[in-house]
Amino acid sequence: MNDLKEDLDRALRAVTFGEAPVERAKQSGRRIRTRRRVALLAGALAVVAVAAGYPALARNSAAPAAPATGTKSPAPHDRPYGGDPVITDSAPGGTTRAAGGLATSGGMVAQGTMGGVPWQVSVNGHGAANSAQPDSCITVSVTSADDLSGSCAGFPAFKAGLPNGGDPVMFTGISDTVTGATVGEAASVVSYVVVNFTDGQQLKLIPVTAHGHRYVAWIAPLTMTISNVVAHLGGPYSDSGVTVTAIPFDQSGQMPVFGQWQQQGQRVPAKASGVIGGGVVGSHTLWSAFAYVGPWGTCVVVNAQGFVCMPFGPVSTVTILGPVKSSVSGQQLIIGDVPAGVATVRVVLTGGKAVTGRPVAVGESRLFAVAVTGDATPTRWTSYDAAGHQVDAASVPPPSSTGVVP
Repeated sequence: MNDLKEDLDRALRAVTFGEAPVERAKQSGRRIRTRRRVALLAGALAVVAVAAGYPALARNSAAPAAPATGTKSPAPHDRPYGGDPVITDSAPGGTTRAAGGLATSGGMVAQGTMGGVPWQVSVNGHGAANSAQPDSCITVSVTSADDLSGSCAGFPAFKAGLPNGGDPVMFTGISDTVTGATVGEAASVVSYVVVNFTDGQQLKLIPVTAHGHRYVAWIAPLTMTISNVVAHLGGPYSDSGVTVTAIPFDQSGQMPVFGQWQQQGQRVPAKASGVIGGGVVGSHTLWSAFAYVGPWGTCVVVNAQGFVCMPFGPVSTVTILGPVKSSVSGQQLIIGDVPAGVATVRVVLTGGKAVTGRPVAVGESRLFAVAVTGDATPTRWTSYDAAGHQVDAASVPPPSSTGVVP
């Protein structure tokens, strides 16, 4: 995160903030001390746990009749990808060919090696092995990653067909401080998935059905970053030639966030970043919000420690996200995305207090962040143009549990 912190420090020095919106930032705040972290990347919000680094990942030696793609994997002891160890990924032994594609009765959906170290990912449906979770959960086993291995991590079952109203694959992730496991539920039209890493390596993932849902999975050190993920569409055993591509928000040392899928020929949103809010006293930063927009949608890094993502770009009406829990005790952030023509947004909180957001242009988006204390939640917003005339107003839907994990 050093590059992020340097970018943030430079940007904050160039921005003049008003009076600090919080009386005091207490550094003894809420911190997630467990090293095992889960990120659900679904619906209108993706909240991701930020973790530290490790060296790397690689390619897949996958199964059936879809055409082979990617580069040939060197031997695990070779390190041709900038020092990244090679990882293999394949459908587990014992799978059978069913009408909906490869299937497993034991729950294991993927296996491979990371630099020669074996790993596997299993999905447990609700039952004796998963009595605490209402839906499926994932179990990860890595020989050298004790914190990643262990109890089942919840993975809500998505609707059949195309999850999330059109996404070919919905991803969730679990990580310790060095290694991350990404698991995706694939729609019935997905033939296979190709994961392209920035160091040139590839994984080709064949969906495996367990407990009525099709899954793909891979494990990688958190320092391995992803260029894009390509879903090949057609059917379980056929490739129509149609693909859709997702470019994640993926910083070294963090889990990737997949927000938007681009169809072939569709314009890829440009990448941009900038400060959208913050408070300082002298040279001390009380809080900060740094936004990254691009093909993934919008991700806001809070206090240079954790981040929250919205998988969409520019909006046609004011969109309020929050409250987003900060790493500072007692502090929450209200984040907004506004259309062109809006100069300020007044957000009314529970209890009657109101805060004002002043949008900042970041690429094609216009964003703001304001900090509030206590447990107040946004209830209504009113937007104004530069002349102070009201543009629009609406109530804010009840918030879901939204947190930024440091």
